[in-house]
Amino acid sequence: MLSFSIPEAWGTPKRSARQGGPMSTPAIPQIERRRIEAELLERLRAVLAPELGQERALELLRRASLDAARQAGAAFATTAPQGPSLAHFSTILERWREGNALDIADVRISGDTLTFRVTRCAYAEAYQAMGLSPDMADIASCCRDFGFAEGYSEHLRLERPETIAQGASECLFQFNLSQK
Repeated sequence: MLSFSIPEAWGTPKRSARQGGPMSTPAIPQIERRRIEAELLERLRAVLAPELGQERALELLRRASLDAARQAGAAFATTAPQGPSLAHFSTILERWREGNALDIADVRISGDTLTFRVTRCAYAEAYQAMGLSPDMADIASCCRDFGFAEGYSEHLRLERPETIAQGASECLFQFNLSQK
């Protein structure tokens, strides 16, 4: 099994090969990172689908995307001073907004629930401009939100009935952090 990760850039110290560590990916806006990844995912789909069938190719790409998101969520959780919490988790919204990628409204934390609405999504706009199918847009970005939440805490769950990438007018996010 091939395993690799693309480090997320939210304050993780970067070390160059000269410092004895692996080369790191320079910090770039999340929207640009996802666009580059989407190009690669689409190329992989185009190669895998004739060999494995479209359904199997999409399943494998989704699994890889979710795994990368879980790893990113787990890495982000390590930056929580008192351990995973909704207050800390909500700080990721700034990273997701970088580069004017998302318009987010009505952010609320109430008890064990974080809710907000995405009213404009440059990720979906970019994927549409690239000619990606809604399934590939979901694999490139939308499904990652679920994996990121799972990686952040086994007790964090996302409910999101529809997305802009799938044709909805907005994305309604509800993260629930159950008591341990």
